[in-house]
Amino acid sequence: MKRLVSILIAVLMVATVFVGCGKDKAASSDKIKVGLSLPTQREERWVRDKAKMEAVAEEMGIELIVKVADANMQEQTTQVEALLNQGIDVLILAPHDASAAASLVEMAKKDDVPVISYDRLITGTDKLDYYISFDNVKVGEIQGKFISEMVPEGNYIIMSGAPTDNNAKLFKEGAMKHIQPLIDSGKINVIAEQAVENWVPENALKIVEAALAANDNKVDGILAPNDGTAGAAIQALAAQGLAGQVPITGQDAEKSGAKRIMEGTQSMTVFKDTRDLGQAAIETAMKIAKGEKVETNSAVDNGVIEVPTVSLDAKVVTKDNIKAILIDSGYMSEDDLK
Repeated sequence: MKRLVSILIAVLMVATVFVGCGKDKAASSDKIKVGLSLPTQREERWVRDKAKMEAVAEEMGIELIVKVADANMQEQTTQVEALLNQGIDVLILAPHDASAAASLVEMAKKDDVPVISYDRLITGTDKLDYYISFDNVKVGEIQGKFISEMVPEGNYIIMSGAPTDNNAKLFKEGAMKHIQPLIDSGKINVIAEQAVENWVPENALKIVEAALAANDNKVDGILAPNDGTAGAAIQALAAQGLAGQVPITGQDAEKSGAKRIMEGTQSMTVFKDTRDLGQAAIETAMKIAKGEKVETNSAVDNGVIEVPTVSLDAKVVTKDNIKAILIDSGYMSEDDLK
């Protein structure tokens, strides 16, 4: 009997060793799982963001699960719930609605999932872990400085981005640092000032068409918040034979915007290299998942807390430097501008 008991104990010890080894092997082979929730793929820049993050995640051996809300907050909520149910380790969230997305951060926190606010700042929550973006006030300053120096007086159409996007607020804040003093001095007369719902170009088209009709086509400068709205404004100008005669801003360095700059109908764009942004987001997610320190270079107030931030630099692009910035960097090819 003693011999039998000894044999059984020995067998159990060997089995335990093998089970333990099996668990260690499984744990070591588990991939980091990151959820990515994007607001849209309607603009070229968001397509680039998605492609870059997918490529970087694959290189780093991260399982990246991507959802696109198509500019619908309810859809984004449903998709984030689905991502959390799939057991993600980190959530990268680019919100459709900056304030409404606070509830998604709270939801993630209940599951102990850290959240990175990507490109657009999520407001109204103290649970947000990190924010990765460009200095969006400076982006607006680039636009405002450019247009106000090019057109220091005259009739202006001032458009801003979607009211639900906190970045739109920051862009306009930066731009008005240069434009508002000229308004106050009477040099600039604002004939239309309106936000573009959901960043939809058709909405920008209506704003510019209405302003032109109400002011006998007398416009001297247009502040357009991105390349999509700039393209719509140029369409309205072209219908009146004014394309290329009215300076207009842009942002995102889309191929269509770059082509218009070469053609002379759009004056500038702001280049925010989404390759760097996407890379930073995936690298940050990996560090968080591994419990490593995340290096930040600023903090941004989201209305509740100062959110630790990784802030990248943006550049102005004009016809004079478009080749050096967009072509030579490999962001676009020469054929893209034809």
